[in-house]
Amino acid sequence: MSNAKKILIVEDEVDFRELLCHVLGEKGYAISAAGNGEDGLNLYNSVAPDLVILDVHLPDMNGFEICRKIRAEGPRPDTPILICTVRSEVAPVAEGLGSGANDYVLKPFQISDLLERISTALAADSAK
Repeated sequence: MSNAKKILIVEDEVDFRELLCHVLGEKGYAISAAGNGEDGLNLYNSVAPDLVILDVHLPDMNGFEICRKIRAEGPRPDTPILICTVRSEVAPVAEGLGSGANDYVLKPFQISDLLERISTALAADSAK
């Protein structure tokens, strides 16, 4: 069995989701991905990822709702969560952190910045 850290990506923009899956897969992470909140929560419950990358704007529910559900319902309520939002919407950052996210990434972002934030979140989670 692989020791690869599992990352769940919940992102409705197909091209962006595929890019993240490819880049993170190349870095050795085991990737699961969903295009909406319901599928994301189902995958979260079945995969129990080590980290979740969560888009704010999804077709069926927003990322803050998903974050609150993960925090309230488990199975691992302390899973690190990175919220993604577009740069023009800085106000939701506070809402994202208030809903239980560990960090946020403003789109568009540099892949190197995302990788560093992932590494930091996973290291902090491992230190618990």
